[in-house]
Amino acid sequence: MTPLPYSLAMFTFSKNERLCSQNVIERLYASRLRTLVFPVSAHWIFVDEKEAPARLQVVIVAPKKKLHHAVDRNRTKRLMRECYRLRKGALIETLEKENKAMALSLNYIHSTTPDFWRLSTSFDKLFSEITKQLTSQGNEGSLQ
Repeated sequence: MTPLPYSLAMFTFSKNERLCSQNVIERLYASRLRTLVFPVSAHWIFVDEKEAPARLQVVIVAPKKKLHHAVDRNRTKRLMRECYRLRKGALIETLEKENKAMALSLNYIHSTTPDFWRLSTSFDKLFSEITKQLTSQGNEGSLQ
């Protein structure tokens, strides 16, 4: 299989971009680096590049406490994955410029199933906020 060109590869969501390490997830939620753009909150930490298989790894959460039906949780996570997939390119480019690797948790915090356009505008604001904080903080928040 031939690798995709860089511009097309930015719109994929491969297995190595999914955060599965329990240790990193525990450190992620213990971190103070977070932001909220309703209905999504984000937690992140910087990880050692040798530890992470990808420059940006993400875990997407739709809690049972807020969305009681599995159908609603699955739809919410599907919409969140799509919004992330379409917007991750700018964040990855910023991480490459800063020469960092990041673990990111995206949590849905509203109690109703979202529509794509509202979630899309929230992700735009959220990713611009994360990028702004990433460029302004330098080496703070590094948990290597």
